[in-house]
Amino acid sequence: MNKITKKLFRYFTALALFLAIIVFIGFFSVFRYYNYHYQEENLKERVRTIKTQLETFMNTSGPRRGQGAYLKFLDDISMADTYIIDKNNEIFVCGHNTVLEKEPSEKILDLADKIFKSGMEQQWKERNQEGNRIIYLGVPIEKNNRITSALVVYDILDMERHSFFLAITILACCLLFALVMSGMLSVFLARRFMVPIQKIAAATRELAQGNYQVKTEVCDNNEIGVLARETDILAEKLEEASRESEVLEQMQKDYIANISHELRTPVTVIRSSLEAICDGIVSGDKLHEYQQQCLKESISLQRLVNDMLELSRLQNRDFPIEKTELDLLMVLDDALRAIRIIAENKQIHLHYNRLESEWRIEGDYGRLRQMFTAALDNAIKYSLNGGAVGVKAWETPGSYHISIKDEGCGIPEEELQHIFEKFFRSGKAKENGSGLGLAIMKSIADRHSISLEIQSVYGQGTDVIFTVPFHGRI
Repeated sequence: MNKITKKLFRYFTALALFLAIIVFIGFFSVFRYYNYHYQEENLKERVRTIKTQLETFMNTSGPRRGQGAYLKFLDDISMADTYIIDKNNEIFVCGHNTVLEKEPSEKILDLADKIFKSGMEQQWKERNQEGNRIIYLGVPIEKNNRITSALVVYDILDMERHSFFLAITILACCLLFALVMSGMLSVFLARRFMVPIQKIAAATRELAQGNYQVKTEVCDNNEIGVLARETDILAEKLEEASRESEVLEQMQKDYIANISHELRTPVTVIRSSLEAICDGIVSGDKLHEYQQQCLKESISLQRLVNDMLELSRLQNRDFPIEKTELDLLMVLDDALRAIRIIAENKQIHLHYNRLESEWRIEGDYGRLRQMFTAALDNAIKYSLNGGAVGVKAWETPGSYHISIKDEGCGIPEEELQHIFEKFFRSGKAKENGSGLGLAIMKSIADRHSISLEIQSVYGQGTDVIFTVPFHGRI
């Protein structure tokens, strides 16, 4: 028996014992009250019967047959000490026969005096030295509608001990049986109460050991059921967090692997070239070619490191960006001017109809210019020579929209969900890159609460859409 079961058993037993004591005391009090009450009412009934019979004798003219015998056995008839007292406080006599030979006490005489004065029934109750209840009951006796004497009865009220002890014994047996049954029932209910708690405890142990798929399997419609459901929800949340942790861990591993791969290529080329130069293997024009290769790879390496640092800063929410009031269309114009030389080198036509308005927002000018430049650079990079890139700006209630659309190779549908991942490059693309451009662009957009959407059809082109929310004109 576990601790909670023992405690519940003690509580149930103590409660049952307390109720048994209350029932016993209540039964004893009620039984005693009704026993005394019954005796008192029975005595009053006998006294009234004797009164009626005595008045019949006294109001009957002629011979009164049976009167002497009735008076002689009056104590037996009333089953108590009976006195008939006249107005002079004398014992009642009938003819020459003394009815009662015992002397009345002062209390009996006082009660008789009250009867003569009030003309009504009187009674007096007290306890004797032994603690027994004593009752004095008196009634007037009338002859020709005139009170001639008083009938006073003295009796000691006593419980019917045999019946009392029999009732108490039966009650005690019933209470003892009830205590035993309540004890057994308390153990059964306590154990049943413990079953869902034990299931919840077992589930929490499994959770502590890393098994997040465990369920309590408790469906009670009470507080324990609520606790079980909350435990199941906790298990689901931990399972979800575990999966996310695994994904993050895998992403971290992939990130390190990608960094290693991206760094290894330029470092290997630079080392190989330098070793060849240092060993004197190359000379003349070949030497210049190797030097140019080292410079090219070092520039690529520097760009990669800068992109990684830039992305790390943007994804860190504690890293501040300087936001000021600016015109978003002016930022877009600046990015277009910077990219036109690259577009002209590939003979790409930039189509942009400038709106004659200002889009005033709060933002970091340099970061937003970098975001638009990266989008335009990708559009030109993946477009064929002689192609076109369209830039469009429009407004809707509460939002500004900018679209940069190219006619390049497009992105396969299955790759669209991965394009913002670090170091991701489309397997269909022929252009080289670090794979961080779109991730940086997305981070800049997120830091400015800008929604970034990419729509693409493989073989037809890609459309990059920026949606900038605003709340009224600044």
